[in-house]
Amino acid sequence: MGTRRVLFVVAACGVFYAVFARVALHAFPFSGDEYSYLLQAEIFARGRLRAPAPAHAELFGVDHVVIDQWVRSKYPPGTSALLALGVAARVPWLVTPLEGVVALILMWRAMRPLLGDRDAGVSLALLGAAPLFAFQAASFYSQTALTMWLAAAFAAVCAWTLDGRGWRLVLAGAATGCALMTRPLDAFVFGAALASLRSLRALGLAAVGAAPFVVLHFAYNWAQFGSPLSDGYHAYAPAFRAIYGAEAVSSISPMHLVDPEQLWHHLDVARAFLLDWTVPGTCLAALLGAFALRGDPQRARLRAFVLTWIALVGGSLLFTYAGYDDGARPRYLSAALLPMALLAGPGWRVGFSALAERVGPRWARAVAVVIAVLPPVQLGSFLVARTPEIWLREGLSKAVEARPIRDGVVIVRATYPTRYTRNGPFFDRPVLYVSAPAPGDVAGVAAAFPGKPIYEARQPLCGTRAGLPWTIQQVR
Repeated sequence: MGTRRVLFVVAACGVFYAVFARVALHAFPFSGDEYSYLLQAEIFARGRLRAPAPAHAELFGVDHVVIDQWVRSKYPPGTSALLALGVAARVPWLVTPLEGVVALILMWRAMRPLLGDRDAGVSLALLGAAPLFAFQAASFYSQTALTMWLAAAFAAVCAWTLDGRGWRLVLAGAATGCALMTRPLDAFVFGAALASLRSLRALGLAAVGAAPFVVLHFAYNWAQFGSPLSDGYHAYAPAFRAIYGAEAVSSISPMHLVDPEQLWHHLDVARAFLLDWTVPGTCLAALLGAFALRGDPQRARLRAFVLTWIALVGGSLLFTYAGYDDGARPRYLSAALLPMALLAGPGWRVGFSALAERVGPRWARAVAVVIAVLPPVQLGSFLVARTPEIWLREGLSKAVEARPIRDGVVIVRATYPTRYTRNGPFFDRPVLYVSAPAPGDVAGVAAAFPGKPIYEARQPLCGTRAGLPWTIQQVR
């Protein structure tokens, strides 16, 4: 695949991600994670690290946001720092599609010298068309920013295996440091995989590149949460337990490794990754690619690194909590898409040749066409379930706008009201949403906001689009 075709494929992917984000996902931060990233981006866009908490802060709890004396996201700053650029330009929903495009370009630069134009082009197409990659690139989740930084680090490592220039590993370390500021566990896994290069010099140079970002990471924790060894997860833990009670399970714990229920969840996550969220046959192609590269001494070091990285990503899954998720079921395996894509390109060539010998080139091409059609179909099946949930999640603000309510306080009556009490970081909007603890607490809310109209919003049983699903009643 020549450069022009590659640019066309990358541009087509970028347009698809942007349209998918704007039209199918409504450019809406559906999950609490996405909202938390966007909230912190709004704070960064105003040149601040955090915002002052409002009066009666106990009424304003919202998922994954730390509210004590200050308001800030519980997550590391990397994703929000990039989203802040979009907030400043008033197109935050466009940031992740652009990150996806950059990740694809970086992977092309990494794979082309190693695999040649044809195999690298196939690898690029398998990565860009993967439903998991496409969905993440259309959302506000942190995985696309992560894959962009890891693609940069991976490209630098691939180039180093070819020419041995040390500055490339410094660059790889710096990109890994940016990944640390985005998703620390995935950055740690990538750094651990570097040990497979069997070079202390390589590890040292990568550490030099990562060091400034490690310092910055601890400095950010110190500024935001009072200690370099603390983080937003610890700061948010009391609110998490108050909201979800017994369901408030730690996201990362060695106990998940031996919990029978979690083991079944992990198996289902792996199934979803291999069958639902990658281009069909990618895993098999990657296995064939690993075999095809086995006898090449020039690529032996890189092959060992790639296989180690995939194994460590899969192993890290066993220590994470898996259950119901507002995002793609296997999103914590997103980093594995990059090394699998590199292996899948040559593996696809081997598999296609073997299939063509058995059934003929025409039927082999027909199989390839079917496989190419399946990824958007898989995304469509995901949207069948996701779209009514989006209508429900954004339906509250739609109902308030349609009533219309121009000023006042809305008490959210829902199973988990903190999923809907979204007021922005500065609480300066004319309509405020509060999550009150009991049905008879209207008087307490009214006393907290004298002179303001008070409303109650009740969550429907399901998120149908017929009419506005939320019911709103004025109670003062």
